[in-house]
Amino acid sequence: KPLKRDNTLRAFVGRSAVDPVYLDLRTQGPHALVGGTTGAGKSEFLQTWVLAMAASHSPQRVTFLFVDYKGGAAFRGISELPHVVGLVTDLGPAEARRALVSLRAEVRRRERVVASAGVTDMVEVPAADASPALLVVVDEFATLAAELPDLLDGLLDVAQRGRSLGVHLLLATQRPGGVVTDAIRANLSLRLALRVADEED
Repeated sequence: KPLKRDNTLRAFVGRSAVDPVYLDLRTQGPHALVGGTTGAGKSEFLQTWVLAMAASHSPQRVTFLFVDYKGGAAFRGISELPHVVGLVTDLGPAEARRALVSLRAEVRRRERVVASAGVTDMVEVPAADASPALLVVVDEFATLAAELPDLLDGLLDVAQRGRSLGVHLLLATQRPGGVVTDAIRANLSLRLALRVADEED
């Protein structure tokens, strides 16, 4: 019988007062939202989570695509991991369109892989044929949503289609209140709040 892949993305991200804390986008997600004001440690948490996943899973199990509208500073130092398939920064409308075209092409490719294996989920595909999980990490998505709304809409479309294809979104923002739409709320079931500005956030 063909071997199946590990079906988790479990990663150790810290400790509570008594226990280690693990997060798993596969079982708790498939997508996540992190909120935290400037200085709350949001970028450091993103790096910690990514590094924890990279330490626990090989590039054959998980890969990362970083999208940083602010120029790439949030992912400096981890963009050289062997798991990283791309770093997208300084996006304009043309670059955003190209990024979406590439992501949608990857979703279609994964759909063909799953269909040809005769299963409904990428983790059911035999290990030799399966694609690694793809985690699209977007820092400060609120700015992205305000200036390039088509890109965020496209990412959410990819998220909806990618649930069973091993495509996961991790969005981070300083101010969740006012930018977390019903569509985002419906798709991002795992939410983490660091220090935020007010109760709405």
